[in-house]
Amino acid sequence: MTYVDRPGAWRGGRVIGILFVTLMAPAAGALAVTAIRAHDLPTVFVAAAFSLAVCVAAVGVVRTRVLERVQPDIDFAGGLITLRYDRLYDRLIRAALAVAAAGGIVFVVLVPMGKLDLSLTPGQRTFFPVAVGIIVVAAIYGEYARRKHGPPSVTLDEEAVTHHRTSSSTTFRWVDITRIEAERTEARPARDVVIVESVGDPARYVIGDAPWYTPGGATLYAMLRFYWLNPAARIELTDGRAFQRLSAEEFVDSGP
Repeated sequence: MTYVDRPGAWRGGRVIGILFVTLMAPAAGALAVTAIRAHDLPTVFVAAAFSLAVCVAAVGVVRTRVLERVQPDIDFAGGLITLRYDRLYDRLIRAALAVAAAGGIVFVVLVPMGKLDLSLTPGQRTFFPVAVGIIVVAAIYGEYARRKHGPPSVTLDEEAVTHHRTSSSTTFRWVDITRIEAERTEARPARDVVIVESVGDPARYVIGDAPWYTPGGATLYAMLRFYWLNPAARIELTDGRAFQRLSAEEFVDSGP
């Protein structure tokens, strides 16, 4: 695919991606060293699992946010066109969470018992298992919700657009939408987001995961604006022409 121009308000995720890798690399290295030097199997397993999880997640972040190597996962069926996360990124993050959860379970069980050869203060032995336990529960629930409700996606048809976020979905009818705009959030860390405003509920909605659907999120943004601004073209969403337009990135913005 070629690249649609990034909206003027967006800055991309390269800085955040590089910062993430810069901060996580020492942690992954330290954990790897701990795994190599440890003399008991549980400590080796926990340290190696955490180190591997960080490395795998870092690869996913570098690919999608730093290099913006995103291949849209597109499905056309039943008069609907659905975009899902880049498949490789999705698999990498799921693998990282699975490995981290496995190591986390052992960590939560054995740290309070003093069975892991890790340099932790008494306070850390109390706090860290709680924090890791929360992460483990969140990871397990996330995978459960995904299997039950399906992966994150954006679905477009002639009548509406739906943003599915694993455990919940929000639908907007095209005729109810009053504004689709690209913005850069002021909250830290700053993010490139798509703002959807409508006369329905919710009146203002934020799509914050656009960069995981298309390179930098620009093509998804351009696609949403194109079909919002061009009602006569929405028939393409039902006959497969939208798939061809998306593949060619032929979205001319006729709006303000």
